[in-house]
Amino acid sequence: MDNKIKDVQFITIPQNRKIGDFLLKSDIMLPVQMNSNTKPEDIDLNSIAAGLIKVIAHDPENKNIDYYCSLLKQIQPDVAKDLNIAAIAKSKAKDYEFAEELMLAVNGLTKAPESFINLAVLYASMTVDAQKKGDALNADRYDDKIIEVLNRCRDMYPDYAPVYSEISAYHLRHGDPEEGRDNLAMFVELTKDANAKKAAKKNLENMDKMLASHNRILYAYDKMMMGDPEEALKEINSYLAKEKPTWEAYFIRGWANRVLEDYDQAQKDLLESLKINPQSAEVYNELSICVRESGNIELAKNYLQIAVDLDEENVIYMTNLAFLYLSDNEFAQCREMIEKARLEDPEDPQLKYIIKQYEEKTGDKVADTISEEVKTDEELEKLKSQGHEEV
Repeated sequence: MDNKIKDVQFITIPQNRKIGDFLLKSDIMLPVQMNSNTKPEDIDLNSIAAGLIKVIAHDPENKNIDYYCSLLKQIQPDVAKDLNIAAIAKSKAKDYEFAEELMLAVNGLTKAPESFINLAVLYASMTVDAQKKGDALNADRYDDKIIEVLNRCRDMYPDYAPVYSEISAYHLRHGDPEEGRDNLAMFVELTKDANAKKAAKKNLENMDKMLASHNRILYAYDKMMMGDPEEALKEINSYLAKEKPTWEAYFIRGWANRVLEDYDQAQKDLLESLKINPQSAEVYNELSICVRESGNIELAKNYLQIAVDLDEENVIYMTNLAFLYLSDNEFAQCREMIEKARLEDPEDPQLKYIIKQYEEKTGDKVADTISEEVKTDEELEKLKSQGHEEV
């Protein structure tokens, strides 16, 4: 049972009775909100209504949920409207936990599509509030609830236009333009609001242009991965001649020029990429290759060190840097990079090759990796008693 209804107790009534036209059944237990000071004689319709609200909000899979919803509507005919007004007020006051309970109850009572949207908006506010407080765990949890609620609404009401607009906005915020575009297209198809349709169509046109540009960059990247730098360079040059430059476009052009051994042009492109995005480790790695080919080994090391600092788990950058150190007989620095790489992936083929070269050049044997073993206090005491004094 949800912890949020821990103050709800279920009681039985001795016999069937009627509340208006509603038959109150003796064989179905009633939820009642009670505290430690509540006495049986204190139970009234208000405490039953409060118990019903909590169960509807937090235990929607309860086998008697339809009965409880009907009873609550009988006790308070305008309950959904009243709860919704109260929920909005609580949300504005940032009493989010209570607002959530009230909105969940409205959703359980009505299953109206608007109730799903309101709930998603509330979770968006809760996400922002948690982010401001530095509570990343709850921020992620509330953010996940946004799309869960919206997806449920879409599944239940596939012709309800506003939900597609909300889902589109969610995916765009989360860096998924394709999904955002598809849901916006559904909104345009379904909405009856002429002004909203016109604005959405304009946004859709802009998104199609953006995705077309994105796809051209992906095409050039795929060509590089397939070993066709000439075609990649042709596509990316065409892109840069017509579209707003991006760091990815300059990176791919620099990469292609480097593979085609035009190192000077490659460096220019890669530096342009860094002007737009100075935090790209792969650009620094490419720059290191270019300047190394031009004979500037020290600058190559510096670029690679930046790449390692930006992407601390990338074994490729570590082994590349270890190789440069080894080439200059800087054995201590080489060993440091080897050990860092071993912590990430001791089975990496390039790393094994570097280790072999290091051992042959220095005569120093690189031992097997040492794994950390965590022991409890009891295990440590047992080891000490066996004479292992250095544990």
